[in-house]
Amino acid sequence: MINGTGIRIFGTLGLLCFSAFAIADTASGTAAFRKGDVATAYRDWKAAADAGDTNAQVNLALLLAAGKGVEQDVPEAMRLFSVAADKGNPQAQYRLGQMYAKGWGVEQDYGLAMQWFQLAAAQGDDRADTNIATLYEGGFGVEQDYASAAYYYRLAALHGLAPGEYSLAQLLQHGKGVKRDPAEAFKWYAAAAKQGYGPAQAQLGEMYAKGEGVAADPEQALFWLQVASISHEKGIERRRAALAARMSAAEVAKAQNSAATWKPVLSATK
Repeated sequence: MINGTGIRIFGTLGLLCFSAFAIADTASGTAAFRKGDVATAYRDWKAAADAGDTNAQVNLALLLAAGKGVEQDVPEAMRLFSVAADKGNPQAQYRLGQMYAKGWGVEQDYGLAMQWFQLAAAQGDDRADTNIATLYEGGFGVEQDYASAAYYYRLAALHGLAPGEYSLAQLLQHGKGVKRDPAEAFKWYAAAAKQGYGPAQAQLGEMYAKGEGVAADPEQALFWLQVASISHEKGIERRRAALAARMSAAEVAKAQNSAATWKPVLSATK
């Protein structure tokens, strides 16, 4: 999600990331969910949640918030996140921060979002660092502070989170809160792009095309823009067409074929 200033806010990591389900095995619910048996997962998670298992409360809340295989119930999801967060569950704290930041199931409150993100970050939830940075970058509920944004984006980037890598690169590229450093920006765009992060792939293509932070390389530019297109990034067709028009048919075919078989590689720091 991008707001009017171009800042990617909160939806960057996804409120409902089902790969994040089951932060710990909870009865047989985890195995059932992975097999697509939502009914069994719901039953087992609810029994464990009612017994006070905070992991099950988080999983059940995610299921209810999305309405995935069950009737959507955002208020109940909010209640479960709150119960688990109050007991110190870091994923619940992170999710609760997102609910307040988005104003989903509760009145939007960036101050409370910041509090929950900070609690989650203090327990090692690196995704929360990215959202803390986003609040500082956009001045959401706090005074706008690019230096603090850069600090928290860097924490997330150093732990291999692609949105943090991308956002840190943005600040480095434009010199916001940090000294402008296109070469360093290129490094972080590349790190995020290689993990499959579409916005970073598009920016990497642009930097190769312009020779910004790296030697100009039309073939690499076209390759990364093609990869970004496969990742469903928007607004890159004109640049891609302009590059292709200046290259031979063989060069274009090589970039397209390479992009078609390219696979992302997750950061080793995760």
